Amino acid sequence: MSMRAMGSQVPEHPLDRVLDGRMCAGCGACAYLADEVEMVDLPHIGRRPVGVRALPIMVKDQIYSVCPGAAVRSPGEKVAPSNSAELLVGPVKEVWEGWASDAETRRGASSGGIISALATYCVEQLGMRLVVHTGMEKAEPWTNSTVVSSDRAGILGNSGSRYAPSSPVEALREIEASDRPCVFIGKPCDVAAVRELRRTRPQLDRNLGLVLSFFCAGTPASAGTLHVAEHLGFHDPSSIESIKYRGDGWPGRFRVRDSAGEHGSLSYEESWGMLARQHRQLRCHMCPDGLGELSDITGGDAWHRKAEGGDGVSLVLARTELGRRTVLQAEAAGYLTLAPSDVQKVVDAQGLVARRELITPRLAALRLMGLPVPSYPGFRLWRASLSIGPLKFVREFLGTLSRAVMRGYRRPEQEEEKEAQ
Repeated sequence: MSMRAMGSQVPEHPLDRVLDGRMCAGCGACAYLADEVEMVDLPHIGRRPVGVRALPIMVKDQIYSVCPGAAVRSPGEKVAPSNSAELLVGPVKEVWEGWASDAETRRGASSGGIISALATYCVEQLGMRLVVHTGMEKAEPWTNSTVVSSDRAGILGNSGSRYAPSSPVEALREIEASDRPCVFIGKPCDVAAVRELRRTRPQLDRNLGLVLSFFCAGTPASAGTLHVAEHLGFHDPSSIESIKYRGDGWPGRFRVRDSAGEHGSLSYEESWGMLARQHRQLRCHMCPDGLGELSDITGGDAWHRKAEGGDGVSLVLARTELGRRTVLQAEAAGYLTLAPSDVQKVVDAQGLVARRELITPRLAALRLMGLPVPSYPGFRLWRASLSIGPLKFVREFLGTLSRAVMRGYRRPEQEEEKEAQ
């Protein structure tokens, strides 16, 4: 007879509630802090840690304290925004628009290649040891793997957006063990975990030479990529050799190549539309930070300039003084081509900033369902929600509540995965 049946119930750890409540972001912090944990790709859900439930309470406490599924604290908590654009974008030191000066980097990477150019500058000119980032998993090209690069070839070979789950925080030991500072590149939720981890890991903190992020509208599950590939006629995943989501122009096309040399492609707009409609995890819809507030530098598409041509233009946001200095140094060294910009241009270019206005009613709906939700101190989400008005607030609340019921958010994700297979 189980302990629960006997009337003696072991209290559920808050970390288990994050997993059961679908708030896991799949960042990989669990695997970094505990050797027993392995990150695996659940095709219809995302990257998830295996082995967490059996961990000692003390280790679970450590993981929970840095988990972006539990909390994310804005660095601008004590700096009040002066206007609505600053409220949506978050604190910045300086904003630019531009691209990688190297033509290969600009065209091959995403949205002007700014992040790849900065990482290359750090390795080649600042003497940083390595870059932890994300690339295509060669054995299963519709999934990602965490990669470590130490030169331009490795950085460019794994450049470009990867619209599938990734967990780069799992490789922080590479940075912690380094004899020189390193670069970390991750999604905003990954960067949130890194920010908390470095508070209590002195060697990691010393070796994080630069933390880079990018604009993120959410992470589609890997089954979404296979769905797009199948739409193009690639019905046998084992024959697929390469999948690229964009690049080779701005924004570039979704491209598939198989072992027989067959190629297929879709426009960026078509492929992202297919991925985004069905396959993003719940945690992404509850995220207030699509613009990497906790990084040193974040970048993304300057869509307001798309009519200018196909070579790529990026928005570049320096979030810290270190980030601002590094951008200016990289520009002076010829790695970046930049012009001044401002937070209003970020709002004009990026529709995803509006998500911050919707988070409060969404969180309220999940709380009503008894589901765990992250806390977001400092993001001023209630103030942001005031701009949508009471009618839209209620609609968003009721819509989230309806989806939570219809999609069975009370069920464990693993059950959903089994049903989808």
